[in-house]
Order: sequence, then C-alpha cells, then structure tokens
Amino acid sequence: MRWISIFLTCALAFSAPQPGVASDASDLQAKIRSALRDAKSFQITVHQKGMPAGAMLVATVVAPNRYRQTVSGLGPPNDDDTIIIGSQVYGIHGKGWGVQTWDRQLVDGFESNAFLPDVVSAAGNTFVMRYPHEFEPKERLNCTYDPQTYRPQSCQGPTFSLQYARYDDPTLEIPTPVGAKKLD
Repeated sequence: MRWISIFLTCALAFSAPQPGVASDASDLQAKIRSALRDAKSFQITVHQKGMPAGAMLVATVVAPNRYRQTVSGLGPPNDDDTIIIGSQVYGIHGKGWGVQTWDRQLVDGFESNAFLPDVVSAAGNTFVMRYPHEFEPKERLNCTYDPQTYRPQSCQGPTFSLQYARYDDPTLEIPTPVGAKKLD
C-alpha cells in the first residue's frame, strides 16, 4: 500500500527567509500551532509549481481525530488517498480500501505536519515558515495569518503555495471507508 507519494514529500516544503526576532517567531509559532489544534476543522491545499494543471495535495482535518490527505491530478500511480481515524489508517489498495493499525508515533509522523508550522520570523500579520521534514533543501514560505485567531491563511514560495480554508466548517466530514480489508 502506498501511503505517501513523491508529491507529498515535496509538497510540504517552504521558501525565502525574512529577518525577524526569534522570540516573536517562537511566540507566534506557539499561537499558530494552538489555533490549528483548536480548530474543529480545516483544509490545506498545496500546489507545486511545475506540476500538471490541477495537480494538488489536500490535507483535511476534522477534530478530534480524523485526517485525510489526497493527492490528485498526477495520474496513476501517483494519485493517493489516505484517511486516518484514530490509529486506523485507510488507503486505496488495488480497487478498494485497505486498513492498517498504526501506533501513535506513525500517525503523528504522518498527520502532525498539518499542525506543526515551523515559524522562523514574524512581522505584522505575516510570517515565514519552514515545514519540518527530513528532505533538503528546507524551503521557506511567506505566509499570512488572521491576527485575531492566529489561523494561517495562505503561504507562497518559489516552489509551493498553500491555501488554508474551511476553519470550523460543520459540513466538512471525513467518512470511514466502507468495506476496507485488513492489511498486515
């Protein structure tokens, strides 16, 4: 079962540093992370420059424990759909859904990226973030956020753009896949 495509590994990198005060950045980082954890729901749509038109990664979060990540527009075998509900991880396996039980460390390693923006500088209602991932180079994105709620709005960089939306949207759902086969 393929859980993470190459697009995912690249899609959450970020770009272009800005000067800032470390304490301001770390304070803002804590507030942004808290705001994302406190949201009832939200989506992040990631576009990568140079990818086919319509190619994107969409990460959807619905509290308290539902996460869905889809990669679309790249075609087989790179399109992907992964749903995490608690420790149950569902993915497309052949022509249907497969399910595995992951320990908390694996789940956190997969879905936590949505909640852990790494703010390196802040000014006004903008910040620069570096996403925590193991791949180099660690690009940075110039981002905006709502100064009242500390929720990110959008991020732009030379390679990637992110759009945050649907905060606390009661219509946003992540259904449990029906008929998933247990995988080892």
